[in-house]
Amino acid sequence: MENLIKFGCFTSLNMKTLRESIEINVSPEVIWDWFLNVAENYLEWHPSHIKAIWETETRSEIGSILYAEEDIGEEFLKMRSKLTKLIPNRLYRFKTVGFLKFILAGGSFEFEPSENGSIFTATLDFHMGKLLSKLVKKKVQQINQHMIEEGENLKKILEKSG
Repeated sequence: MENLIKFGCFTSLNMKTLRESIEINVSPEVIWDWFLNVAENYLEWHPSHIKAIWETETRSEIGSILYAEEDIGEEFLKMRSKLTKLIPNRLYRFKTVGFLKFILAGGSFEFEPSENGSIFTATLDFHMGKLLSKLVKKKVQQINQHMIEEGENLKKILEKSG
């Protein structure tokens, strides 16, 4: 995975953060535009993505809620994410709403300019200390692999169309 810039798994007392970055040879504006239409682009992004719809009348605005379904490691997940911070061409941050918020606090997608285009970074923040982290180690590895694949797929999609 020559395009993988950073790999990280950082643990604090009650939070575990997964972070994956990849260089994509398009501008941050191209990535931003793709995320403004994430519900429409969701199925193309990863083969395990099943469905994504906006539950609010507003789309890709602070307060908008995206409902998504996907399979990760043979586990069917239903997620609701509320957009909490948007910086055009730079940051797309969300928090999880509904039952899953007790496990997944939220995450973000960041786009930084680079020499060849952009560095795309996906982050997920989980509520789990070291003990729980060890108990669900396989699931964390599956989610991390899924994040890597999403980054690689996004790179292919955007570089092909950009």
